Amino acid sequence: MAEEIELKLRMPPSQLQKLRRHPLIRALAQGKASNDHLVSTYFDTPDFRLRERRIALRIREKGDRRIQTLKVPPGGLCAASGGTANGAAGQDGAQHHLEFETDVTGDKPDLDAISDEGIRSVLTEKGVGDQLEPAFTTKIDRRTLPLLMADSRIELALDEGSIVANGKSLPIAEAELELLSGQPERLYEIALLLNETLPLIIERETKAARGYKLYQGQVPEPVTAIKPKFHKEMSVAEGFSAAARACLAHMRANEAAVLHGEDPEGVHQLRVAVRRFRALVSMFKGYLEGEAADYLAEELRWLQRSLGDARDLDVFLEETLAPLQRRMPNDEGLRGLAATATALRHDAYAHAGEVLHDPRYTRFLLRVHLWLANGAWFSESGPEGRGPAKLSLILHASHLLRRRARKLKKLGRRHATMSEMEMHEVRIAAKKLRYGVDFFRDIFDLGAVKAYLSHLKDLQELLGTLNDAVIGERLLAMIDARLGRAKQRASSRTAAGIVLGWQAGRIEQSLKHFALAWEDYETAKAFWKSPAKRKA
Repeated sequence: MAEEIELKLRMPPSQLQKLRRHPLIRALAQGKASNDHLVSTYFDTPDFRLRERRIALRIREKGDRRIQTLKVPPGGLCAASGGTANGAAGQDGAQHHLEFETDVTGDKPDLDAISDEGIRSVLTEKGVGDQLEPAFTTKIDRRTLPLLMADSRIELALDEGSIVANGKSLPIAEAELELLSGQPERLYEIALLLNETLPLIIERETKAARGYKLYQGQVPEPVTAIKPKFHKEMSVAEGFSAAARACLAHMRANEAAVLHGEDPEGVHQLRVAVRRFRALVSMFKGYLEGEAADYLAEELRWLQRSLGDARDLDVFLEETLAPLQRRMPNDEGLRGLAATATALRHDAYAHAGEVLHDPRYTRFLLRVHLWLANGAWFSESGPEGRGPAKLSLILHASHLLRRRARKLKKLGRRHATMSEMEMHEVRIAAKKLRYGVDFFRDIFDLGAVKAYLSHLKDLQELLGTLNDAVIGERLLAMIDARLGRAKQRASSRTAAGIVLGWQAGRIEQSLKHFALAWEDYETAKAFWKSPAKRKA
């Protein structure tokens, strides 16, 4: 048994060939390259019992040899028993497995050859072994080269070929950096250097995971927020790292849905993940090294803006134009607005996909993964004079929530005399407090947190109407510019007036209800004065 840590980098086949001759690879190369043609058949039961347990079982043909390989999550049998997805990358970007490899004589799995008794028992329970059948096959031409970087031995594999299942084929072209010994951060350092001149995309999924999706004809689905695993004994450094991993995992889990481009929720969830990451950086900024904090803020702002139009147009079409069209189904101007907004959304979705293939996005992911591995983004001391590794997370959370709640109350108590623009400051303060509550909820009494959140959510929903109106005006200007001298421009401008009037009515209603919602919020009890009664 061996632990496998590898970083997969997807790229066009032409660039894969350039990687072979890259100056960095030549400088790090130790020894001669080898070439193999690998045909691997993956096995599972008809009801995918192995996949459910995040287990991959294959027979690989390598010349005259037949090599049986079993891969399970790093936690072994316990981790395998509760999984839902086979072979996605870990929250540090690399793929981690425990690997059991042995030679076999035939083309079918030999479960008795598995050395780990616990793993073997999982595969033999309830006749699993008798039901194993081929699911899909990978056919790969692989060039392997040993590398040495500082204190770490790494194997570079250049893979080109395909996955075949049910008469369908998925092309494969990727470089795989596998850590043989040393430090995992060396994988990201090499990838960052290569990313300067080659178009790299970090591949989240193993070939097994992609094979299952091809076999089952799965369509990428959006994934909701992944909560960090906090507990009250955590330090600030541990808490930030856990939350950053969760934000990054949430982002990456929605990439495929965005690229597929058919479910608006994919863009929404990716944008939510970016906003949560931005909020996280804001909450811990005092404990981050200055350059790292500035870099994170800048790149996350770029990502949010790049995804903004796609999501804003979704909301505008579904929550503004659709209700108006139901009331005025024959209005030509509204139809024109909807058609143009739909075309703009199509362009915005295409742009979102381009962003995910931008080297800048890959660089951002790699830098964050590197910082997660080496902790270099933390400052030596924080606002309280103690370093993030020594300061209690629950103490930091309590101070942060107290400050943010105090600011919200200071602003909100003047709501009766505020203009609409000033109310946006209240909305931002409420949003920042809400992010803090969401992140830290598990280290406080959960019942008290839920009670507090119910009041805060009511405020946010009412204040959200103001933001929708501001965004609506910007989108109407975009639509008008897109129409140019088109014949429908005059009718669309009339319809735009209808939209603005309808939004003004919604704002008026929301502002009327805000006073009552604020009175309710003022009664909410601060929960951050007491820690959680149980660990998360």
